[in-house]
Amino acid sequence: MIFIFGPTCSGKTAVALELANMINGEIISADSRQVYRHLSAGTAKPEGKWRYGNCSCGAFIVDGVPYHLVDFLEPDETFSAGEFVRRATLLAGKIKKRGGVPIITGGTGLYIRLFRNGVTPLPGRDENVRSELLGLEKKYGRPYLHKKLAAIDPVSAERIHPNNIQRMIRAIEVHQITGVPFSQVVQQGKIQHPHQGKNKMKGLKNAVAVCLSMDREKLYKRINNRVRQMLSNGMIDETVAVVGMGSPDDCPAFKSVGYRHVISYLKNKISFNYMEEKIAQDTRNYAKRQITWFKKERDTNLVDGGSGNIRRLAEKIAAIRGDNRQV
Repeated sequence: MIFIFGPTCSGKTAVALELANMINGEIISADSRQVYRHLSAGTAKPEGKWRYGNCSCGAFIVDGVPYHLVDFLEPDETFSAGEFVRRATLLAGKIKKRGGVPIITGGTGLYIRLFRNGVTPLPGRDENVRSELLGLEKKYGRPYLHKKLAAIDPVSAERIHPNNIQRMIRAIEVHQITGVPFSQVVQQGKIQHPHQGKNKMKGLKNAVAVCLSMDREKLYKRINNRVRQMLSNGMIDETVAVVGMGSPDDCPAFKSVGYRHVISYLKNKISFNYMEEKIAQDTRNYAKRQITWFKKERDTNLVDGGSGNIRRLAEKIAAIRGDNRQV
């Protein structure tokens, strides 16, 4: 098993695809934004097509490689880190049974950490808890919920903006279900449940983990170029289409970086140039947070992806894999 992670625009997707073709790999996406249908340009989703064989579930194929956990949810559906771990664990097992190599790639740090640690995933949604919290938000407002979060988990309260109702509710929900602060889950990658064990996944012990790095100036230049490309490739049109399908402005899919600025532009609140500037700025800030997060990942091989030579990078990762062919 191979993990390839790093900040946005570091070349993860291209390298993972090249590597997959070299070693009979299948990719499991660890990207919380690319799970949504209808939003491709703004999430930098790889271009692919669904193919259906003997089962109705089908497979998303990119350059001849099965690419799992992308393009399967509607914009108003939610997808948690716990659900990612559950699905990715099942997929990795099936890939290995087929004689393939699971390649987990993406930039959502919590997904990577929880899966690598091989521990019990986050608890599922509790509709009773959520209903109660939404009632409090409706009655007292979002600042009230943020104060409630700060009282039980000041670290998460500092990280989560008071307007991000989805993340606030999830953090409080996890605490109420488990008795453990959500920030502790993020930091340690585990929850100690009184009736659950660690449930470690077989095969992770010898897994290879690679973090793609890049000179900050070069990375930011790539980000700026990508934002221009996303806008020219239809990010605005796909936003209009999703809104036209009845999805509200604050639906889960629009939590992805950039879409709120597109919506503001469509409402004539900001200019096109300002929208582009803010999307690029938010993406650069997101990359900063990713870099900080991935620096804390243990047992990781740091690979400089600045050359842009995808073939050479894939060969380097294959060489790192070396004697661990059994994984």
